Amino acid sequence: MRKNTIAILAVMAVLVIGGMFAIAQRTMHHGDGYGGMQRRGEMALMKFLGRLDLSDEQKGKVKEILESNKGAVQPIRDELRTNHEKLSVLGGNFDEQQVSTIAKEQGELMSQLIVARQRVKSQIFAILSDDQKAKAEQIRQDLKTRFRDKMKSFGGEERSGDE
Repeated sequence: MRKNTIAILAVMAVLVIGGMFAIAQRTMHHGDGYGGMQRRGEMALMKFLGRLDLSDEQKGKVKEILESNKGAVQPIRDELRTNHEKLSVLGGNFDEQQVSTIAKEQGELMSQLIVARQRVKSQIFAILSDDQKAKAEQIRQDLKTRFRDKMKSFGGEERSGDE
């Protein structure tokens, strides 16, 4: 009886773990991974900019900025996805050297992505009026406060300083 219980639990564990990997792979291949994050980021940016009452000319410039930077950002996203897939292929096998190499590559790629995003942010900020810049800062502060309040409600600790 005990052997049967252990065998059933082992089979269930394999099925659960296999299911988790299948869901993770499906998520990455169906755009809910890095591609999904990209879309959510773009939607959040457009929602944020929508609150700034941009003129039609400014909207056109924002579109140009985003399009002109897409070519620099997309290869970085593709490499991030490729490295994620390399990690997925390892499955439960741990090769510290290989994981360390991929992690270093991911760190460098994330650094490049942060620089690219800040470049876009700077270019967009440059086309805003002083009133729009002030409004953008107020929105940012409001979002920061809401985030802190939400974290407190989940039992998170408040961090000091500006992020």
